[in-house]
Amino acid sequence: MLTSYVDVENRRIRASRESLLSVLEALGAPISPEASSPREIGLALRARQRDLWRRTVEPVVVAWDGRLTTLRVRLPAGAAAGSLGGRLELEDGAVDTFRVDLDGAMGPAVRQRAEVDGNQYVSLDLRLGQRMPPGYHRLSVSAGRRRGEAVVIAAPRKAAEGPEAPRLWGAFAPLYAVHSAHSLGIGDFRDLGDLQDWIGEEGGHFVATLPLFATFLDHPFEPSPYSPVTRRFWNDVFIDVASLPELETSAAAREALAEAAPGLLEAGQEPLVDYHAVAAAKRSVLAAAAGSLISGGGTRREELERFAAADPALDDYAAFRAFGEAFRGPWQEWPDEARAGRLAPSGVPEDARNYHRYVQFVASGQLAAARRSGAGLMLDLPLGVHPAGYDVWRERGAFLPRCTAGAPPDPMNAKGQDWGNPPLHPEGIRAGGYGYVIDSVRRLMARCGVLRIDHVMGLHRLFVIPPGHDASEGVYIRYRAEENYAVLCLESQRSDTMVVGEDLGTVPAECRRAMRAHRVYGCHVARWGIREDGLEPPPPTTVASIGTHDMPPFAAWWRGLDITERLELGLITEEHAARDTAERERDRKLLVRALVRQGLLTSPLPGVDPEAEVVGAWLDFLARSDARGVLVFLEDLWGETHSQNIPGTVNEHPNWRRRFPSPLEAIRSMPEVVGRLKLVHDLRTRAETVEEGTTWRSR
Repeated sequence: MLTSYVDVENRRIRASRESLLSVLEALGAPISPEASSPREIGLALRARQRDLWRRTVEPVVVAWDGRLTTLRVRLPAGAAAGSLGGRLELEDGAVDTFRVDLDGAMGPAVRQRAEVDGNQYVSLDLRLGQRMPPGYHRLSVSAGRRRGEAVVIAAPRKAAEGPEAPRLWGAFAPLYAVHSAHSLGIGDFRDLGDLQDWIGEEGGHFVATLPLFATFLDHPFEPSPYSPVTRRFWNDVFIDVASLPELETSAAAREALAEAAPGLLEAGQEPLVDYHAVAAAKRSVLAAAAGSLISGGGTRREELERFAAADPALDDYAAFRAFGEAFRGPWQEWPDEARAGRLAPSGVPEDARNYHRYVQFVASGQLAAARRSGAGLMLDLPLGVHPAGYDVWRERGAFLPRCTAGAPPDPMNAKGQDWGNPPLHPEGIRAGGYGYVIDSVRRLMARCGVLRIDHVMGLHRLFVIPPGHDASEGVYIRYRAEENYAVLCLESQRSDTMVVGEDLGTVPAECRRAMRAHRVYGCHVARWGIREDGLEPPPPTTVASIGTHDMPPFAAWWRGLDITERLELGLITEEHAARDTAERERDRKLLVRALVRQGLLTSPLPGVDPEAEVVGAWLDFLARSDARGVLVFLEDLWGETHSQNIPGTVNEHPNWRRRFPSPLEAIRSMPEVVGRLKLVHDLRTRAETVEEGTTWRSR
């Protein structure tokens, strides 16, 4: 845990005593923030020291490239004589044993000594030289009566390179915002496949979208893709109910679709997604289809049972959702047994349980079909989950209780941000051998070619807000970055998935150094690369874009509409707004000057929208760069002015609800969209880039 940090304005911010003690209590320290005294703090520190020295080996050990060269062990001084025996059980079941002489002439030197509660301890670094294949292995060691166990992550040092093309490009669109002639009320997995087909036809390598995990769409209600019920199962609201195989065999499913379709079509005409109405209408169809499949049996039912048997967590998840829907309240309010994670089968409504098993079966199939078509997928792993969700209920030890994650104050949000999601417990995930993290990453990588890690700094440290405190009163806690990268690199290489980390905001230098060392690509946001002497070129270790989904579209940025909106919402002060307006005017002039200097922009032509000219030239600049990838936000191409999300707001702005103004079929034929994508593709695939200072012009 850090007692202070340096903010974006290079000021040293010190955490308050109360915040530090509250977070320490959440981490498990025997401390009461309300009544803590120097004596109590001293006892807590002694207890922590005692726990560490009684830990023979760390619960997790990393063997880069399969080489476990050194192993640190802690032993009572009396046990540091004789020998230490080790047993390494490999992932495939093979077993290797070894023995190390502790007190011989060639034995390990004592690294550290300590006295705890009158007992003497020593720390030794054993030189092993063990070789092992990639995977998650179990290590057991013993010296006298002392025992210890660890998970060994044998991982390659670098994540996979991903697609073979050296200069990738793709398009971004939130799936809920996409709609077409066949979609009902919200974009669905069929729309995603159509979007991939189109971008693939234009030469693009991937389609990026927001997280697709299940969210609470009834009670509680939270549609944010960054506050999902789970990071392991899909959102059934994105299922294309019109293509269910059960419609061919089930009269009940056909009748339910016929009844729901008019309301879904009407909802699809609104500018904002009505999650309540759409989810309820789709559920009526899916529930009828599930009931028919379960009662009818046959080959399709056998496929469902094989799917469920292959995923041990599915029945548990389905039971959680079914019980929660019947109780109509968060699990923190459930009866004692259920709240503790034990659901009696008699207390779980069978129809609802079957529904959730069925929709995961269907969603997985439809998403798999989408991945097979056109461009690949760039999917997003959100930092957190909903506190009332399945993951927190089942993986209790993996999360920090009562606290929430967020971000300190910055120029975009003067009050800081409280995201409302419980942070991962840095010691809890280690005690579980990173099982929850591995499962979350592995499931997502099975469905995409590029994985984006939301708030990648969370692999290193995270801003934690204790209960009852404002977002400005948070504390940074540390994680074992090496172990997190080992999981990412191993899973990435196994699935051949490229990894991109969202490294925006206050990011420590060691985070970006580690990303480069492990081939985790960063994000280059062009709006933050406007300099007095020109535009900062995206490094080849990044995926570049003009903005992000948390930023206003280009047209709103160009006009300063976002500054006015944040001021009206109370996210910034009048002073901040005046400063931002002056900086925006400066950035606009610098941007135009730089683009003209590079020959990408000329004086505005009669009848030409200057915004379209500037955004087009800016995309050309990014496309010509050596960035590993370029991400085009489709909304920028038609001049959208409304934001999909404004960080720091909940009900003040319709976050995660705004639909594209035109259907996908119309977007695919817009000259300003298609023409720009063709130019981006042409520039990305050119063998040589145009030298700075030429008069070449793309339009």
